[in-house]
Amino acid sequence: MLAAIFGQLLAWEFTLKTLSALNRRAARSYVERRVSWMATRLFAIVRYYGRLRVELDRGLVHDVPSPVVFCANHQSVADIVVLLASLPNHGLRFVAKKELSRGFPAVSEVLRLGGHALIDRTGDYRTVVRRLERLGRDVDAGRCPVVFPEGTRSRDGAVRPFHPGGIRTILAGRTAPIAAVAVDGGYRIVTMKDLAKRMNTVTYRARLVGVFTHDGSKRGIQAAVESAHDAIVDQIRAWRSETV
Repeated sequence: MLAAIFGQLLAWEFTLKTLSALNRRAARSYVERRVSWMATRLFAIVRYYGRLRVELDRGLVHDVPSPVVFCANHQSVADIVVLLASLPNHGLRFVAKKELSRGFPAVSEVLRLGGHALIDRTGDYRTVVRRLERLGRDVDAGRCPVVFPEGTRSRDGAVRPFHPGGIRTILAGRTAPIAAVAVDGGYRIVTMKDLAKRMNTVTYRARLVGVFTHDGSKRGIQAAVESAHDAIVDQIRAWRSETV
C-alpha cells in the first residue's frame, strides 16, 4: 500500500515540477483544475489497499454557499487531503504551516503552486498579516480559505480552543459566512508507521456541522468562530460516543 501511495505522489511530483519549470502559470492552472481529483485518487488508493473507511458528508458539496471561510479542527496533514476531496468546487486556499512547503512529495508542490498561505509561526508578524489579507482578496474573487484555528494539530483528537485572529484578518469587514467542518480519525494515522499498522482500524470522517453568519465586525466574527468551535466539539463527541 505504501509503495502505491508513494508511487502516485512521486509521479505527481515529477509532473508538477516539470510543468513548473516549463511554464509556472500553466502549472498553477493544472493544480487548480486537478487538485481535488488528486486528493480523491489518493483516498481511493488507501481505501483499496489499506481498507481505510472514509465517510465524507455530501453536504459539503451541496449545502455550502460560496464564498465562505471554512473553519475546521486539525488532527493531521491528511485533513488537507480530506477537505480537498470533499470540496471539489470551492477553490480552497489553506492556511498552513510553512514547514509543509518542503519535504512532502506532491503535497508541498500543490501548496506552493496553489497560492496557499504558508505561515512561519516564528516569523515576522507583518508578513503573516499580508498573507492572510491576500486570502481575504481570494474571498472577494469567490475562493474559499480554510483555517485550522487551533493553530496546531491535536495529538489525541480532542478539539482545542480556537483562535479567531486569523479568520478576523482574512474577513476584515467582509460578511462571507463561516462554515464549520468537523474531521476525525487523522490523529490515529499521523506517521507512515501509523498508516501501515492501523489503516484497517480507522474511520476517517468529515462533516459540515454548521454555516454561521456575522456582520463583519470583530465581535461578530469572534461569536461565529465560537459557534463553529462548539458545533465541531459536539460532532466529535457524538462520533466518539458511537464507538464506546
